[in-house]
Amino acid sequence: MKNLHFREFFKNFLYDLNNFITVYENHLHVYNYQKLNKLSSTEIILTLDDKQITITGDNLKIKQMTKQELLIDGVILKVEFKYE
Repeated sequence: MKNLHFREFFKNFLYDLNNFITVYENHLHVYNYQKLNKLSSTEIILTLDDKQITITGDNLKIKQMTKQELLIDGVILKVEFKYE
């Protein structure tokens, strides 16, 4: 069995053909989300295919939004993935 370095595993996980997530210093770009479940200044919850993403932080807001993409701005403290 080939050992994967955590960085490569995480990069491959985020670079999914159906979804794409890019994390910048105070921005998070999400491509091909299905549903915005919750929006507050401290928590944003999204549905992407078979997973739910919870973004927690301070002063969170949606800077840009289309049917497929979101650009979230604010102090991002944590990004969690939950598979259904």
